Amino acid sequence: MDGTGLVNTMLHMVESHYQGIGPVVMFLSSLIEYVFPPFPGDVITLFGTYLVVKGLWSFSFAMAITLAGSLVGASMDYGIGLWLGKRSHRLPSRNETRRWTPLTRESFDELTAKFRKYGPAYIAINRFLPGIRAFFFVTAGAAKMKFWQVLFFATISALLWNGLILGIGYSIGANWKRFSSFFSTYTTVAWILLAVMAICIILIWLIRKRRPESREG
Repeated sequence: MDGTGLVNTMLHMVESHYQGIGPVVMFLSSLIEYVFPPFPGDVITLFGTYLVVKGLWSFSFAMAITLAGSLVGASMDYGIGLWLGKRSHRLPSRNETRRWTPLTRESFDELTAKFRKYGPAYIAINRFLPGIRAFFFVTAGAAKMKFWQVLFFATISALLWNGLILGIGYSIGANWKRFSSFFSTYTTVAWILLAVMAICIILIWLIRKRRPESREG
């Protein structure tokens, strides 16, 4: 069974058993997308909103399920970050290695220092960024950001996102094809923007790295 088949099976299960195992599937999908970013948990969340529009669930019920799954998943990421942070001393120093490495002790310290300063803003927008939200919570744990603060801003982000989905859902109506098509387009655009940002960051890093070499020459 491919990814699309798995999602369709889960959607069918949620709708067919919306008073039974459906809420459990919703909870687990909301959790897994934080721990395993490639998992399309947002599709399941969107489908929960679709059930709200159809009148099978109340908004508060769907919100509670997805919020609980999101916070549990975010907490797991935070715990992973704490574990990694305690082992940051094992990272190689820039002066100790001549080979390129994606993460050194110095870059780790720079990253966590920036996150301590801007962490709340990153956590507050995490729900609107598909695929990379887990990174924010892992970094929050590594930076030893206060756990209650992480959960607070994660809750705000989830409430804003789900509220946006519900509003759009009501405007579109109980038409799943139109509903899923709209957010498929949104996800594609979001990934393109993230890719462009990543390319820009890499280019800036390469330019800054070459400047000292050109001055020495």
